[in-house]
Amino acid sequence: MKRKFYLKPVRRNNIIVIFLSLIVVYSGCSKEKIPEETLIKVYVENVIVEETYATNNDSLRTHRQIIFSKYKITEKDFQNELKRYADDKTKWESFFKKANDYLNDLKKSNAIN
Repeated sequence: MKRKFYLKPVRRNNIIVIFLSLIVVYSGCSKEKIPEETLIKVYVENVIVEETYATNNDSLRTHRQIIFSKYKITEKDFQNELKRYADDKTKWESFFKKANDYLNDLKKSNAIN
């Protein structure tokens, strides 16, 4: 006597659960993890910190962590996002121009010297 295996019909609830799971997974895998405005601010603040504390590695590391904590991002996400921008020449040029404008605005408002 052979046993026959049959697939059970998929219930409507299972389809809904699968659909919702795919939405959650897809939204978690979006290409842009850090909004551009935040990325610009973090980039510029890191440049300022690197210039200020270039000779003191401990202070540099500490201040960089303060910046990442302030914007609630990780250094790894920051580096990955910069790489993504750098891979697209047009996007990088636009990003760099906006970062330069932000830096100039900080200088005009005397937030930095």
